[in-house]
Formats: sequence, C-alpha cells, structure tokens
Amino acid sequence: MRLLSRPFHPRLSTTLSLIVFGLLLFMGLITWLVVPLLTDIHDNSRQTREQHLPEIVNNQRLALKIEKISGYLNTIYWSQHARQERNSRLQAQVLIQSFMLEQVPYLATATVKSLETIRLLINLRNLQRERMAQVASLSAALPLPASLPAGSPRTRLQRDITAFRLRLSSLALNEVRWDQLAADLSALRRQLQDAARGLPAPAAEPLARRQQTLDEVALRLQEMSALNRQAERLLHDGREQLEQVANYLTTDAALQVQQLNGDIGTNARAVAGYTYALIGVMAVMSLLLFRALQHFMLRPVEASVAGLRAIERGGDSQVRLPPVLFSELNTICRAVEDYSALTRDLRKVNDALHRLSQQDGLTGLANRRCFDESLLQELVRVRRHRSPLALLMLDIDYFKQLNDRLGHVSGDECLKALAAVLSRLSQRPGELAARYGGEEFVLILPGCSPEQCLQLAERIRAAVAALCLPAANGERNAEIRFTVSIGVAWTDGGEPPSPDDFIQRTDRALYQAKLAGRNRVRAEWEPATAANASVQARPVAIEAPWRRVL
Repeated sequence: MRLLSRPFHPRLSTTLSLIVFGLLLFMGLITWLVVPLLTDIHDNSRQTREQHLPEIVNNQRLALKIEKISGYLNTIYWSQHARQERNSRLQAQVLIQSFMLEQVPYLATATVKSLETIRLLINLRNLQRERMAQVASLSAALPLPASLPAGSPRTRLQRDITAFRLRLSSLALNEVRWDQLAADLSALRRQLQDAARGLPAPAAEPLARRQQTLDEVALRLQEMSALNRQAERLLHDGREQLEQVANYLTTDAALQVQQLNGDIGTNARAVAGYTYALIGVMAVMSLLLFRALQHFMLRPVEASVAGLRAIERGGDSQVRLPPVLFSELNTICRAVEDYSALTRDLRKVNDALHRLSQQDGLTGLANRRCFDESLLQELVRVRRHRSPLALLMLDIDYFKQLNDRLGHVSGDECLKALAAVLSRLSQRPGELAARYGGEEFVLILPGCSPEQCLQLAERIRAAVAALCLPAANGERNAEIRFTVSIGVAWTDGGEPPSPDDFIQRTDRALYQAKLAGRNRVRAEWEPATAANASVQARPVAIEAPWRRVL
C-alpha cells in the first residue's frame, strides 16, 4: 500500500501520454478510412435499386414459367389421352418460345432442350398406344373355343385368361411393367400346355394357336415396359434441365441483393453513427486510462496479500495468481506462488517425519513413543469415562537362540510375522499394537472385558504357534516355528493406575508366563471391585502345550 500511495513515475506518465496520443491518431485514421467507405455504400445502394432489383424481378417471372413448363412435362408423362398431351405440348412450346426473346443464350438453349424432351416423350406415348392396341387385339383371341371338352382345367384356364385380360385393360400406359406381368404369362402358358397334353392333334391345335398369341402378347408387353423405362429417363432428364434453369434464375446472390436493397441505406447511416460513437468511446477510454492502470497495479498487490494470508492459514492447495501486466508485479506474484509451493512441500515433509516418528521401521507398527502417548491418553479416558482398559505384553520365546542359530534376517522375519498377526487381530477402534522394544510387543485394548482379553490373548498365542516361516539362511527344507508368552493386565472403571504401574503389572504377568514354561498366557488383575467381583485377585493362567521347532 505504501507503493500505491506514491505518485506515478515521470517515465510512466510519459508512456501514458504517448499511448493517449497514439489512440487519438488511431481514431483520426479510422475516420479518414470510414468516410470513403460510407460513400461507396451509398453508391452501391443506388446501383442495387436501379439495376439489380429489376433483374431479380425478371428472374422471378422466368422462374414461374419454368415451373409451368415442369408441370406440363409431368402432365404429359402421367396423361392417358393424346389430346391432353397435345394441349400441354402447345402451351409449353409457347412458354419456351418466350425465352427466345431473352438475351440470355443459356436460357434459350436449356429451354429448347426441354421442348425436345417433351416431343420425345409424346412420341413414346403414341408408340405405347399403338403397342397397347396390338396387345388388346391379340388378347381378344385368347378365350378358349367352345369346342374344347368341358372340365375343371378348362374352366380354370378360361377364368385366368379373363382375369389377365381385365388386368391388361385396367393398366395405364405408364403402369405396364414386364417384371409384374411375366409371372401371369408364364402361368397361362403352363396351363395351355397342360390342357393340350393328352388331346388329339385336331383338338390341341386351338390351344397351340393361343400359345403363339400369348407369345406375341408377351413380346408387345416387353416393348411397352422398355418404352416406359425410356419415358422415365426422359422425365428425369427433363426435370434436371428445368431445375438447373430454375437454380440459375434464383441464386443466393440475387436473394442477398434483394435483402440488401432495403437495408443498405439504413446500414450506411448506422455505420456513420457507430463511427462517431466509437470516437466518443475512445475519448472516454483515454480519460479513464489512468484509473485503469491503477486498477491493474492494485489488483495484483491485493491478490498477493490474499495469497500470503492463505499460506498463513495453512491450506492444502497451492496459491495461484493471475498473470500481471507489469513485469515487476508479475515477479512478486510468481514469488508468492513459489513460496506457497515451498510451504506446502515443507508441510508434507513435516507430516511424513511425524508419521515416521510414530512408526517402527521394521514391523510397521507403532513405536515406543507412540505407545507411551496412546497409553497415557487411554488412561485419562478411563478416569473420565469410567471405562475398562486392558494391556497385553508379548515376548518371543528363545528369540536370542533363534537369532544365533538362523541369523538376524530370520529373526527380523519372525518379528514381521508377529506384527502381521497383531495387526490382523486388533482391528477395533481404539486398539493399538506397538513394538515395545526388541522382541517385545504390546497391545492396548480399550473397553474390553477380562474374558475378551483372555480370549484375544489365546487367539494371538495360537496364531503365532501356527506360523511356519521359511528359513533365510539357505538351508533346504528348513522351517521356522516360534511361540510367544503373553502377559495381560486389566483395570476396571475405577481409579486407574499410572502408566508405569500398569506396564509393571503387565510385565509381571509376562514374567509369570515365562516361568511357567513359555508359550503361555498369564493375567494379573487389580483387586476385585463391585464391577468384577467374580474375578479372583490372583494370577489367571491359560495353559497351552509348548513346542519349539526351528
């Protein structure tokens, strides 16, 4: 803030003056360039109104003619009467001749092609009518003569021939398709052959003639189908030609010019207004420039102060500051970011060191320091809440001989295996397994009854006795088996002992387990109270067979 209270440096004031002068010069240049552009916009508006609009109106009129010609082409294709086709052709010819008066060679050529397409389509329809008349004449000779012997095959054949003739008579010219009629013709031919089979030659001759007639009908129908396909191609080509002409007449450029015709004058006046507004805005911005620079200088300082306060509060996230216009302030902001990153890294290192100070390096359990703190806290909780507390102390039997015979590597493996058993069997909230020193381990059990303490101690003893570890000294088929002796001490919700007294009681119980032959569980309770009157104030033992296998 002391830095912000000082006046601007003379060099900075000169720089700002140059910036303001440059802005004024820029505004003058903009004005000098915009005025000719406005004049050009006015001229283009007049040219659009006098030249382009009449052309667009004429193109719209010609496009309507093209649509009518396309309608006449469709009428000729779908029509079933020659007179209607002729009238449509004459009307289309009149419209197409009107395109000849336009001084556009493309329009004249394209419309002449459309007229030729219409003529070809009419010729195809006339040829189809001739073929259809021949089909009708031939199909009239298909009914069977009365001289044929009567019977169900003859009756069925007569019925199918009548149905086929009715179907042919109901078909329009453009509906004749060979693939749709071939199956019916083949079925009639097979029925004629079946009817002629077994008849004498004089009686079968009428059926043979009708087979020949049926073949001629099939030939004419194939020609009709081919003519229909050719007519469809002509219709498709004619539509494409007319569509190209319509696209030529109604282009996007013409539509844009039509829209600009009414708006171009308004846009020209708007551009002039915007130009004057821009000049005014630039002038106001020049007056506010000093205030803006103060803002650009003050905001990074405030952000840096906020970042330092966030670092002081001890947040986990790293402080990120936005980039700054001035290099000096940007250097300060980046230094704050670096300081934030360094502080966060130091906090992480301190946390890691604290965890290491509370953890045993070999077994991963809590170390002696963590155990002492936890035991003191639990005893304070016992005094406050009147809750029971138990303490187990374990010692590996004959650990020195095991190290001397198999080496310290095997001894370390035994310590790790025992730590794994303790971690697995002490999962309740508040329970803590720790390495007390050497081969001795302790286990804090809050809120546990005497029976539960003894059961857990026996489970630990049995789980350790069941362990079988491979030897690490290279001996083949060598196994390591070891046992533990466990001492248990317990206090009820009365006045708790001191940490040293509690540990001494547990150590005495462990010593009793050693004297009893090891691989034992011994417990030493405090004097009986009303809460545990059933428990004897004497050492309690859980006997178990002991064996030592290396």
